Amino acid sequence: MRPFLSWQGLAVLIALVLIGVLWWPSGERPHQTQPVSCEAESLYLANLQRERQVKDSLFRIAPNSPIPPERREMFSGLAYYPSQAEWCRRGRYERDPNSLLPVVGRLYLNLPTLDSCQGPAILTVYGDSRGENPYVAFWDSTAAAGETYAGGRYVPLLVKGDSAIIDFNRAYFPYCAYNPKFICLPYPPANRFCLYIRAGERYSSHATHP
Repeated sequence: MRPFLSWQGLAVLIALVLIGVLWWPSGERPHQTQPVSCEAESLYLANLQRERQVKDSLFRIAPNSPIPPERREMFSGLAYYPSQAEWCRRGRYERDPNSLLPVVGRLYLNLPTLDSCQGPAILTVYGDSRGENPYVAFWDSTAAAGETYAGGRYVPLLVKGDSAIIDFNRAYFPYCAYNPKFICLPYPPANRFCLYIRAGERYSSHATHP
């Protein structure tokens, strides 16, 4: 009676089993969220400048531009503070699924403050109607000085896991700053900064309104 496998066949079978044991994945590895880095994630210099140029073009020609039609031909572009890496900050982000929209979470952030007051440590984070695209609506002392819109500014968040980048170089005016026909969400009281955030969009030096 012939053996079921020859010695050669048995050796090949053993080799295949060993290869399968060594190469077969031992289990799905948990996803590891890398901490967000300002240097790695923020848009700076050429990219930031290009982003601003595209926005200026859209404000001139887009049908839904907040710039009133009678002023678009004279519109020469938005004004900004010089970009500074120190205004790119990293904080701890905490989602809040139990809050009512537009609130979607909280940002724990350390910021320098003026000697006469203490800045907030926990910021309220807004989102769109689907609870996505998180951003912070804030007010700072540049508004009191007439350098920025009195109703505050918005700045988007870049969220990865429980870390978030808030890059104030990307702070911008809400549409109601250019046109009273638009309705904008007000900044929450927790997001009133007692310091001058001279980053992002500002009024031009020769005008008091965009």
